Amino acid sequence: MTPAVPELVIFDHDGVLVDSEIIAMELLSIMATDHGRPTSTDEAFDRYLGTSFDFVMDDLRSTGAAIDRDALYDSFHADLFEGFRTRLQPVPGIPELLGALVAAGRPLAIASSGSRDRVHLGTSSTAIDLFFRGSPVITANDVERGKPFPDLFLAAAERAGIAPDRCLVIEDSPFGVEAAHRAGMTAVGLAHRTPAENLHEADHVVTSVAEIWPLVGLSDVVAAE
Repeated sequence: MTPAVPELVIFDHDGVLVDSEIIAMELLSIMATDHGRPTSTDEAFDRYLGTSFDFVMDDLRSTGAAIDRDALYDSFHADLFEGFRTRLQPVPGIPELLGALVAAGRPLAIASSGSRDRVHLGTSSTAIDLFFRGSPVITANDVERGKPFPDLFLAAAERAGIAPDRCLVIEDSPFGVEAAHRAGMTAVGLAHRTPAENLHEADHVVTSVAEIWPLVGLSDVVAAE
């Protein structure tokens, strides 16, 4: 059940705050194909969305491919970060929602399976980092286990000093929804690029950021996109 007014709103980064998933999945589809698992961009969304880089590496190793994890990590992130610098945009409606939450004095956090550098570049290149000044930003560098484990979300709640059952998570992947539930939090599935049916386990499934406003206690504000 959604808290009437959640005390902490936790945002995933990729696919929720910034429209980065299409860039990442294009690159992962090429990487997987090059390592013996022919994969389209759509298939990469189904297989890898919301997972960690090490999950991808383990998946590719299962094909018997020789994997140099560090070399692939460096190559992938070099290409990804170039895409962030040249192509990345906020998810439509996110700047308006963040601005309204900050104006209302509502605590925010980020919890991402991505690296600290990835989240920093994503938020700074889209100018939404200003909404998270002083807020918890938890990344793969801060926990031992990524999603679907609950560690990222629990760390965000602990750092904010707010009980998990008073938190609402906005996610775009089944792994993220599972992690939110395992943390004892309400999960909103944002079907921006993710098919809505893939998010059916979420407490609420929305197809636009405008639908999130009443779920975070901003029902009296007109959401403009």
